[in-house]
Amino acid sequence: MISQLLLGSVITLLSIMTGAIMWGVLNEVLEKMEPWLRHSNNRFMSFVVVLIMVVVCIMSVTTFGVWLWALVFLQMSVFSTLEEAVYYSLVAYTTLGIGDVVVPQHQRLLGGMTGANGFFMFGLMTAMLTDIFRHVGRMQRGLED
Repeated sequence: MISQLLLGSVITLLSIMTGAIMWGVLNEVLEKMEPWLRHSNNRFMSFVVVLIMVVVCIMSVTTFGVWLWALVFLQMSVFSTLEEAVYYSLVAYTTLGIGDVVVPQHQRLLGGMTGANGFFMFGLMTAMLTDIFRHVGRMQRGLED
């Protein structure tokens, strides 16, 4: 039990660190784009560019988290195929929980940790999205942040 909680915590921390790094990278990119965002003649187009960047980053972080859990499940022989490990990780990470593929009972804490990790990451990514769009909106209106 303790080993599953420790492993799940380490994977969750790696996932959180990846999200935080991505957020930092996005902020650096936006800082370099600031002159263009402030003086763009087409606010809608600049908003769309930022939206695409943010969505790609969010999808990348989510994909990383799902694959990280899938590889751990595969390494631990929880699932026999990569497809099954990725499918379960995606379903658990997104907290969809269909139930057609489940972890063995003696490793079920990892399934809960996968869902908790995904739930937390969706919150972090929502905060990132909100913060970035608030920042871009203020830049486009010529306000200081």
